[in-house]
Amino acid sequence: MNEQELRGMIQRLVLAEMARLGFAYAPVMSSNRHCHLSQEDTERLFGPGYRLTKLRDLVQPGQFACNEKVLLETPKGSVSLRVVGPVRKETQVELSLTDCAKLGLKPPVRMSGRLENTPGCILKNEGRSIQIPRGVIVAARHLHMSAEEGVAYGLKDGDVVSLRMDGIRSVTMENVVVRCGEGHVLEAHIDKDEANACGLEDGTLCRILIPGKPGASGLPPRQEPPKKETMLDLTGEKARLITEENILAAERNGYRAIRFGKDAIVTPLARDAAAERHIELIRAIG
Repeated sequence: MNEQELRGMIQRLVLAEMARLGFAYAPVMSSNRHCHLSQEDTERLFGPGYRLTKLRDLVQPGQFACNEKVLLETPKGSVSLRVVGPVRKETQVELSLTDCAKLGLKPPVRMSGRLENTPGCILKNEGRSIQIPRGVIVAARHLHMSAEEGVAYGLKDGDVVSLRMDGIRSVTMENVVVRCGEGHVLEAHIDKDEANACGLEDGTLCRILIPGKPGASGLPPRQEPPKKETMLDLTGEKARLITEENILAAERNGYRAIRFGKDAIVTPLARDAAAERHIELIRAIG
C-alpha cells in the first residue's frame, strides 16, 4: 500500500464515522472520456492474445487505468479514449455531453452496464478498426460505497441522493445513484462537464443530501430549542402580592402574560408597568 492509498483509506474511515454522527460527506472525482473493452475487442484492436497493461490503479477495487488508448471516430470527428481495465463482458464507451456534440452522437445518460438501446461507434488502433453495435453512453452521476459504508450512511444499493458542492460556483447535483456492495468504496463520480461547470477539483468533499431523512443537508439534525412558555402562571401561590418588580422581572424573562389566583393583590404600580409593557394580567376565576 502506497502513501496515497493509505491516506484514502484513513479518509474513508473518518468519513464513515462522521456519517454515523450525522455528517454525510464523500470525496468527488470527475471522470474523463474513456472506454472499457471486452477481451474479444481487445484482441481485435491490439492483436491475438493481447492483455491490457496497467498504468495506475484507480480508487475502486480492481479497477485501473491502462497504458492502451483507442480512437473513437465518427463522420463529424474523433477523440482519443483511455482504456480502463480489467476487461468486461461487453465493450462500453463513456463520453461527456460536450464530446457527444463534437462527435455528432446522441447517447442516453445511463448507469454503467446498461447498454440496451444505445448507439454504437467505430474504434481504431494503429490500422485496426472495429464497429461496436452499441455501448456508447453518458455516465449517470453515481456514488460508490462498500456495504459497511452503506450501513454508516444509512444507504443501500439503488438509493438516489444529491450532492451539495459549496464554493463560489456552488451547486446541488440531484439524481446521484448509490452503488453499494462488494467491489465499491466511498467515492462519488461525475463527468468533466459537470466538474468544470461548478469549478470542482478532484477529491473535494461534498455533502450528501438524503431525501426524507433527518439531516438531509449533510449536517446533523438541527435541534430546535424548547419553546419558552410566554405566560407566567402564579395561580398556585395563594394571597400573592404582585408588584412592579414582578412585572419587570417577567418582562426580562420573556413573559407576555401573568396569570394569578383570585385572592392575589396587584399593586397600582404593577398595573401601570404591565400596561406600558403590554403584559396581560389574568385573574383566575373560581
